Amino acid sequence: MLRGERTRIRPLEADDLEQLYQWYSDADFVWAISGGWPPASFLRREEIAARFYEDDPNRYAIVDQAAALIGTIGFDLVNPSARSARLFLGLGRPENRGRGLGTDALLAFCRYLFGQGNFHRLTAETWAGNLRAAACYRRAGFSLEGTLREAYYAGGEYRDGLLFALLKKEFGRDLRFS
Repeated sequence: MLRGERTRIRPLEADDLEQLYQWYSDADFVWAISGGWPPASFLRREEIAARFYEDDPNRYAIVDQAAALIGTIGFDLVNPSARSARLFLGLGRPENRGRGLGTDALLAFCRYLFGQGNFHRLTAETWAGNLRAAACYRRAGFSLEGTLREAYYAGGEYRDGLLFALLKKEFGRDLRFS
């Protein structure tokens, strides 16, 4: 288990799937993470959602200090030769957003990926309307690298995406993890 100051990161468990399905069926959650609704068709049925999470070894649970599931974090688009990957995270309940919990989990995850995982570069992407995600990435040390023009379709119109990146040498934190 990875430890932040106020969050923990652990592997997803079968008991998490019902909560994850509920989050990905919630219009506000899907709007926050992707600017879209309805949720992706592969998450519309519970058994498909379960298979999606069971088959994704790089997706983890974010839990609070009481061990309650509050979100997910993970990575994809791994480029082994460049030692890079794209991160993603989402906090499920509205009461957990805007309190620094996502940043806390993101810092713990970056510490692990740069240290134990020996990644050189991590990226994160969000749509331009997700101001909380953009602020979270900036607080964790990520720099805005570019705009992905009209990369998202949200609220009936095309919206820009924002691409953030963080290099290991810029992380500036102890890479030991617990």
